[in-house]
Amino acid sequence: MTDLPIPPLVLDASGVVGAWTYDHRAGRLTLLGALVHLLGFDPAEAAAGVPLPAILDRMHPDDRGRLESFFHAAAAAGYPVESEFRIHDTPEGSRTLLLRGRIEGDAKGQPTQGCGIAIDRTESHATDATHPEQIVNRMAEQVITLRGLARALDRPALADRIDCLMIEIGFELARFLPSPDEEARH
Repeated sequence: MTDLPIPPLVLDASGVVGAWTYDHRAGRLTLLGALVHLLGFDPAEAAAGVPLPAILDRMHPDDRGRLESFFHAAAAAGYPVESEFRIHDTPEGSRTLLLRGRIEGDAKGQPTQGCGIAIDRTESHATDATHPEQIVNRMAEQVITLRGLARALDRPALADRIDCLMIEIGFELARFLPSPDEEARH
């Protein structure tokens, strides 16, 4: 496979609105693409690196602590992570964004830098909110992620509780399956 750049049309269709890099020691993020505009930063400021607190100030108050924890947990874990949050007061109104990436460590395991992408999930959320099956599917995706995190913590009791939640979500998903009688009619 060749190392061709990904066409912008493909990124747009995927909801990718930008990229970010994180300097853990400086506590600053460099922002690229439409993410700069969505968060309301000056392009030169975003290219130089924006302090994490300035980015948190652009978020919905209920999401700030979670996103701050995202960067601290990502730094400690060193594996792929993601966090969804809402921003408000943008030219486009309120938006829901997803940051996905990884924070890398040095030879001693200390966090150094990270990078990732930002995905605009606003349209997906509008669709999800009107389709119960999609809501339950998103719940299943999230609980699968939680299960992996609980196992990484080596917390069997927590993992067991998450397994119970997975079973309950499985029952909810089963409600959307056609009954044998319905399948016979098709």
